Amino acid sequence: MFRAVLRLARPAVLLMTAAVVATACVGAAGATNPSSDPTIGPTQVDRDEVVIRVDWDGGFVPPSVQLGRLPLVLVTADGRVISQGPQLAIYPGPLMPNLQVRTLAPEGLRDLLDLAQEQGLLEDAHYDLPTIADATTTILSITIDGRTTRVSAYALAEGLEAGSSTDAEADAGRAALRDYLDALTAIPDSAFVDESSPYAFTSLRLFASPAVVVPGSEFPGEQPPIDWPLRELGAAGDEVGNGQLGFRCQVLTGDDLSAALPLLADANQLSVFRSGDELWTLVPRPLLPGEEGC
Repeated sequence: MFRAVLRLARPAVLLMTAAVVATACVGAAGATNPSSDPTIGPTQVDRDEVVIRVDWDGGFVPPSVQLGRLPLVLVTADGRVISQGPQLAIYPGPLMPNLQVRTLAPEGLRDLLDLAQEQGLLEDAHYDLPTIADATTTILSITIDGRTTRVSAYALAEGLEAGSSTDAEADAGRAALRDYLDALTAIPDSAFVDESSPYAFTSLRLFASPAVVVPGSEFPGEQPPIDWPLRELGAAGDEVGNGQLGFRCQVLTGDDLSAALPLLADANQLSVFRSGDELWTLVPRPLLPGEEGC
């Protein structure tokens, strides 16, 4: 258990969800491929159903950052916690994100749902902060028995430094959201049934845009281009945002993913790729449970 407090009596909706989650987690802990059998005992559960998810949206960032963004953390019905692991403190850093996964014990996921209820985070709410510009919006989504609630706050971290919004209710809501995210991102090892390991995704969004070549240089930077092994990037996939962002998006799976992944794994943030007669910059974005397409 990651909270050293007694749990209060749960309402019926949380009891029902906790029973489903507990069954899924017990099955996952002892199975070599827990997603292959969606039924454990008498209860049917979609192991890939997303129960808790925290996203960032907006902010003054280039399109490549927005397109490549991953959730801060994602928790599935079978107790898997997917998040980004430690990043190398080098530049340029790896092109691929370091996604890690661990599995919660059943009581760990129940505690997270209990805490969300106690913090008043199971009803839709949004907290704005007009005194700060160009910040991101933090969005907490929780799904229980098919019902999803969302609590969002603009400039959540920046607002802490800026002080009160002069709205006591909003300040309390923002504080509750911050406290919950602190608990969600600092779950102790004792709450898990396994060690952290790389998340094995099976599909990948690939965003491609024409590389910016320095005048008088054959290619950007000091790295030679990497030959792209698949269909020409200028013709693959679809334009993003009606072409306004300058990116195309395609989803790689199966053999295409197997062919491209070693190259992407060896590339860094300044790598460019040669496809046909053009050079391209790529933004790889692994697809997580609950996501599909571009």
